[in-house]
Amino acid sequence: MLRLMRIVLPPAAFLLSSVVLAQAPDPSPATPATPPAESAAAPAPAPAASPAVATAAPGTFPGTCPNGAPLPFAAIAVQHPIDTSCPALAGDPTAPAVSQTQNKVKNNFCADATQPKPFTPQMLIERQAAAAAKPVTFGRGNEPADRGALGELGEGSVVRMKAYLIESHYADLGGGESVNCHRPTEDENDVHIAFGPAPDTRECASVSAEITPHYRPAAWTAFGKFETFNKTTKKNVVDPQVASRLQAHPYRVTGQLFFDASHVPCPCGTTCKSGNPLRASLWEIHPVYRIEVCKAGAACDAAKDDDWIAFDAWWNGLAPIQPVKKPHTHAAHEPRKPKPPSGGG
Repeated sequence: MLRLMRIVLPPAAFLLSSVVLAQAPDPSPATPATPPAESAAAPAPAPAASPAVATAAPGTFPGTCPNGAPLPFAAIAVQHPIDTSCPALAGDPTAPAVSQTQNKVKNNFCADATQPKPFTPQMLIERQAAAAAKPVTFGRGNEPADRGALGELGEGSVVRMKAYLIESHYADLGGGESVNCHRPTEDENDVHIAFGPAPDTRECASVSAEITPHYRPAAWTAFGKFETFNKTTKKNVVDPQVASRLQAHPYRVTGQLFFDASHVPCPCGTTCKSGNPLRASLWEIHPVYRIEVCKAGAACDAAKDDDWIAFDAWWNGLAPIQPVKKPHTHAAHEPRKPKPPSGGG
């Protein structure tokens, strides 16, 4: 069993080793900063429309931003093996250039989160049409080399969304993704969460949020336990105890607005090729910066901070989930009444 180490990342805890986004919440495009030279081992610089580049000693995924700011969840961050086995923000250095460009956006923990823009699941769905109108190319092998048009639609800004959890799971187990250097285990892959505007939203009408493995807080792994993958049947099996807890409250999720150009949308009423998650839009919150749960008895107003509690504080305050008993019997509370004697001659 891997031993995880909980760390608190101060502003100067780590030096940067690759690309980090630093865009403001305003969805209008920003002028990219001039990237300094990267080390020979680092991936090639992204196109001009991509974010600024910072350099540092290789070997560890960056734990601070170019301005010295810590990760959004630094107080509960946990260092994992992938933080050293896949340290570049571009992920697999042998991946196609367009994939490396997208991976750098996926790994951006440094967008300005001081004023998250209020968002809804429907707004993510409506942005799908806006991306197609640009037009923006998408689908495996069709990721855009220049993401400037996506920046005009808000990619790289920080949003905050109230929604209900529909399902969640560790994604891409076994083969992994290029962003995570194709590592195979739960500890090394994203947690995919499907959110909807209502508790009974169908998965095909949902939108996505992704928790990356880098410095993932321990409590956030609960979302990966909503269901588990059965290697024999190749099916995901929902854990009813975990699911009942995770689906009991609405959430407020904060993170970067991102367009997942490696897939095609798979909304209700369509037949999708394998490898495309059921969902209504390729726009998602990725990576997640903060997760909150509505407090018991609160109105769950997305605009009121007092209505929400940090997920880790809520989850860690719950009683541990107990194992379910196997089928069994109970003794009678009272002795059975004796049968009356049968009548005789």
